[in-house]
Parts: sequence; structure tokens; C-alpha cells
Amino acid sequence: MSNEARGNSGKRRAGALVSYAYSITQVLVNLIYVPLLLSGIGQSEYGLYQLVGSIIAYLSIANSTFSAGATRFYCKFYALGDEEGMANTLGILKRIYRIAYLLVFAIVGVVLVAFSAVYASLLSHWEIVESCLMLGVLAINLVLTMNNTMSIACITAHEEFTFLKISQLAVLVLQPILILVFINVWPFAVTVTFVQLFCNFVCRMIQQVFARKKLNMDDKLRFLDKDLERQILVFSGGIVLGVVADQIFWKTDQLILGYLYGTASVAVYSVGSQIVNVYSPLGFAVSSVFMPRVSEIWHSGHDINGLSRLFVKVSRVALYPLLAVLLGFIVFGQDFIRLWAGEGYGDAYWVAIIELIPFTVDVSQNIGLIILQVMDCYGFRARMYLVAAVINIGLTVILANELGVVGAALASAVAMTVSSGFILNWYFQKCIGLDMGTWWKSVLREILPMMVLCGITAVAWRPFAGGGWISLIAGIACWAVAFFLVSYFLCANDYEKSLVLRMRRKLGA
Repeated sequence: MSNEARGNSGKRRAGALVSYAYSITQVLVNLIYVPLLLSGIGQSEYGLYQLVGSIIAYLSIANSTFSAGATRFYCKFYALGDEEGMANTLGILKRIYRIAYLLVFAIVGVVLVAFSAVYASLLSHWEIVESCLMLGVLAINLVLTMNNTMSIACITAHEEFTFLKISQLAVLVLQPILILVFINVWPFAVTVTFVQLFCNFVCRMIQQVFARKKLNMDDKLRFLDKDLERQILVFSGGIVLGVVADQIFWKTDQLILGYLYGTASVAVYSVGSQIVNVYSPLGFAVSSVFMPRVSEIWHSGHDINGLSRLFVKVSRVALYPLLAVLLGFIVFGQDFIRLWAGEGYGDAYWVAIIELIPFTVDVSQNIGLIILQVMDCYGFRARMYLVAAVINIGLTVILANELGVVGAALASAVAMTVSSGFILNWYFQKCIGLDMGTWWKSVLREILPMMVLCGITAVAWRPFAGGGWISLIAGIACWAVAFFLVSYFLCANDYEKSLVLRMRRKLGA
């Protein structure tokens, strides 16, 4: 292995570790922040914040679309050593963004009018005014984020994952602190959005300076490459479908519940969704640093066997923290929700469990989505998920009417199991060429001992259920130790054990 390859491998390992640190910090911050935010602004204001967030999330489609395109094509040209291609990619994106900014603000104007009309009978006059103000602030925040996707693409291609994640980690820690300070003076949901805008602005400026000064990012358009522009737009079209599907899938439930039952039910559902939200980054922490490596493998020789081996290796590593959270939450989740969010949020436990179980397969296979993007095959996943999202809407209307927030979660779980659990895995095997049989055999050997451990722990925990924070923290600590021992001695392969030993040596243990 060359020194450069070793260096890049080291960057990926460091990036993955910082990503896990970010994910763990995100969990801890949410554990502390969400109940404080709930008590600071109240259930109604929190539900209003989540409701507006569900709407603005649809506008974030523009950012997710071109962010993926920027990273995919910039990494491709970086792997090929084509500096002109890198510069043209960013230059073309700048042209596209000018139009996107105008569209974002035009759509927000229409949404403001529609929101006021639809929710006029459900929300007070102040809540309508506050919601409109939040929509405006969040739209500006979105434009700032879109403008920074070029810097993110450059930083990712150079595999400077440590800087990227540390800058995001700083915002993750400082933003809730500032929010809690300011809501003591102005206890409204709109206060949260203003603080988010400020923190986002500072972070984006730092990342742009790093990309331009240290990495010499060049976004000057050399010439208008129509073919490249077409490729970016076609690729982005597939991403658009995927992001639209994701937003419909995860955000429409809250809109339907808000319409049927009001903001209180949205707040309960959102508490369960917070668990799901912090779950996803645990799987993405590893796969997020592999876009350059996947690009290198594919564009240097179309090595599908190499990609298949990488898929199994990365997704297995990603599965360990996911199982630790999922199975641990099954055992301790009811007590955790009671202590964390307070009384009246019991259904949030079932919302989280019902959605987490099928979601585990999807999020552990995040490396597969990166492979689809690099191979320009993401369109199938997008179309499939869009159909699943539409089906989810129909199921949610039916089941939410009968079962409330739990019915909405069941609808999502059914749609997710069919789409991500069965159809996408079939596509990976038959159309892409990944060895999914090997993957399933491998992860089943990983999962089965953990399920036995979960059952034993659930029985052992029963006499202590209903206690306070001290007993809960002690129980979770015992679970973590037992999970690590079972993982290492019964589940881990030689490569995974070597990662643990390497980390142990670096920590000086």
C-alpha cells in the first residue's frame, strides 16, 4: 500500500471516529436539550416548531439534491486528477444555485399564504404569525446551507473529514446552549430558528474559508460544459425523487397528525421521532467517509467485487452501534421516555420501536446508497421510495384515524419493510451485482447473539423498571459492557477485532 493510500485510509478511520463522536454527542445533546426545550417553550410551541419544520423540510430538497450532485461529480474528477473538471463542476453549480435561490423564496411565499389558510381554524392568530416568521427565517437558513455545498464537496473529496465533523460538532454543542439561554428571555419557537440561523452562518463561513485557503477550492467556470451540466441535472433529478420521497415518508405523518389531532399529538410523535433521528447518523457515521473510496474503486476499473466486499465490511461495522441502541432501547426505552420527556408521552416509545426495527436494515446499508450514486443508479431507489412514500400516506390516514400516533408509525414501518427491506435488497443483488446473500449470512451471525442478550437483559431489568435516573443509567452501563463483550467474542470477525485493538493501542491502553 502506498503512503498516499495509507494516509487516505487513516483519514477515513479518523473521520469515522469523529463521526461517531458527533453521533454520540448528538444523542447526549438531544437527551438533555429536548426536555429542556419542551419545558422552556411548552408542548404547544414545541409542536408548532415541529410542524413548521415538517413544511420547511420539503424545501430542503433543493439543498440535498445539489449537495449530492456536487459531492458525486467533484469526487469523480478528483479521483481522476482532473482539476478543470472539478472547477467546472462547482462553476456550473453556482449557475444552477442562482435559479434555485429564487425558486426557494417564491415557494416560501406561496407556502405562507397556504399555511395561513389551512391552519387558520386550528392555530391562534399569534401561532399563525409566528409560523410565518419561522418559515421566512428557515428559508434564509436553507439558502445559506445550499451555498455551502460546494465547500463540503471540496472538503469531502480531499478526505478532510476530521475538520468537517469537528466544525459540525462545535455547532451541535454550542447551538442548543445558545437556544436555552435565549428562550429564557423569549420563550417562543421562533427564537430557536433565529439562533439556528446565526450558528449556521458562522459554521458555513469557517468551512468556506478552510476550503478556499487550505484546499485551494476553485469554483471559476472554465467553460460551459453542456454535457457535464446535463449529467449533473440528470443525476440531480434522481436525487430529487429520493429526497422528495424521504420528506414525504418522514414528515407527512406529522402534518396528518397535526390536521387530525392538533399540535399535542405532533409533539408526542416528534418525541418518538427524535429517537429515530439520532439513530440514523449512527449508521451514516462510517459510510459518510467512503464516497471518495467508492469513486476510486468504480472509476478506476469498475470493480464490482471490490464494491461488494466494501459493502459487507462497512455495513457490518455500521450495524454494531445500531444494534446497541435498538436493542437497548427495547429494554430501557419506556423508562427512558418517562424520565426524559415526562408523563403523557408513553406512545412515543411505541412510535420509536415500530419505526426503528425496519429502519435498521435501511440505515445499516447506507454505503449501498453511496454505491448507487457513484454508479449513477440512484434513480431506482428514488422511484421505489417515492411509491412507498405515497402508499405510506394512505396507510397513515387509515391507521392514524384508528390508532393515533401508533397507527402513523405502523404505516411507516410497513412501507419501509417492503421497500428498503425487500425490494432494494433484491435490486442490490440482481441489478447492481452486490453479494447480498453473503451480507445477510454475515449480519445474521452478528444479530442472533445480540437478540439473546437483549432477552436476558429484559428479564434481568424487570425488577428495576419504573425507577429513577440512577437505576436507569446503571442498567444502561451494564448493557453497554455486556454488549461489547458479546460483540467482540461472539460476533466480531478478525477485521473488526483489529479495529478495536488498533483503537486500544492509540488510546494507550
